[in-house]
Formats: sequence, structure tokens, C-alpha cells
Amino acid sequence: MLAGYHEVIVNDQTMSAISTKKAKKQSLWRVSSTLFAHIQSDQVLEPLAPFSTKESVQRFPPKKAGQQVTEELQAINLDQSK
Repeated sequence: MLAGYHEVIVNDQTMSAISTKKAKKQSLWRVSSTLFAHIQSDQVLEPLAPFSTKESVQRFPPKKAGQQVTEELQAINLDQSK
């Protein structure tokens, strides 16, 4: 099973907390907070100007956000529209 697209952010505070816990020989078990959001279903997604190259447009052709969400749900076997 594939995971849906997600992003993990590590900042200086995260690295500091890791160093502190390692020094104290404490568990590095992580706790995460999840935030799900998406734009309107009829909004067209496409590479932004700084990244809009021939290759990126070929790899990521314009598509509506609703279609992108549907494709992600299908990829992780959660699409119940059928």
C-alpha cells in the first residue's frame, strides 16, 4: 500500500530537542500533529512560474485539485466513489 503525499518538517528546535534527549539517553519516539487541508476542487494545479519548465509541465500537467485528491485516494485504496 502506498502512503499519501505528506511533508515532514524538521527545524532547529527539533534538532535541539533530539540532541537534548540523546544526551539524557531518553527515547527519541516522536509525536506528530497532523493537519489536512486542500484548496477548492475546481482550482487548477500547475507548476508555479519559477518551476514551470518544459520538464516540470510534462511531469505535472495542469489538473484540477479535485482530480488530484481523487488520484491520491485511489493510490492508497481509499477511493469509495466506485
